[in-house]
Amino acid sequence: MSLIEEQPAGPRHLFRGQSDASWKLVPGLYRLPSPNISAKSLDESYSLYEAQLIDFFFREAFPYLPRVERGYSNDRIIAQHFGVPTRLLDWSSDPFVALFFALESWERDEDAAIYMLLPDARYLPEHVSGLGLHKAIAFTPLALDRRVPAQKSVFTFHPYGPDSARFVPLDDREDFGNKLAGTNGISSNGFLKIVVPQARKRVLFQDLLQKGVDRRNLFPGLDGVGSDIAQRAKCGQVW
Repeated sequence: MSLIEEQPAGPRHLFRGQSDASWKLVPGLYRLPSPNISAKSLDESYSLYEAQLIDFFFREAFPYLPRVERGYSNDRIIAQHFGVPTRLLDWSSDPFVALFFALESWERDEDAAIYMLLPDARYLPEHVSGLGLHKAIAFTPLALDRRVPAQKSVFTFHPYGPDSARFVPLDDREDFGNKLAGTNGISSNGFLKIVVPQARKRVLFQDLLQKGVDRRNLFPGLDGVGSDIAQRAKCGQVW
């Protein structure tokens, strides 16, 4: 929290936790193998493939879906929320939620990481159908289920990069994060990676559980209660 609060506009950032600090910031769609789709560029191939995945999702999931107005952004939010790889990336407005997801696999040998991002703009999902000149657009989804407000979910949308090359990881982009004016007159990007050393993960995760940042609260329902008990038992918590 000290590191976060030291940043200009610290609490206005978005936060994302990853259990392996070596993993790059790449949306699920672009982690997939290159689609075998004939198109003018790799960017267009992925766009066509994403459209196919979303269409298939809505055909199969229609009887189970909440009543939400469909549109470019809402289609991707709903599909992403229920596990379909899209061009969106999941974040939270709460750093403790991001820290939980970074640390819940605390037994892994790797360091974990939290990413902070100050997006270029925030919009209502129904107002977004493209990026314009923005590098990172953020939007808060409707409460599709109880997980969305519990996790303070936010989604971001980013340009592909060179259209005939592989997607450039967001943390490798020099212009990633909204510009911030420094006290010395030098501007900086509103983006930061905080590495959590492997040796500290278990202690920090136990601290989160004591504070109530746990699966019981982040995944409301019976599955959340059961998995919370399992995680606490694995950490050696005594009731």
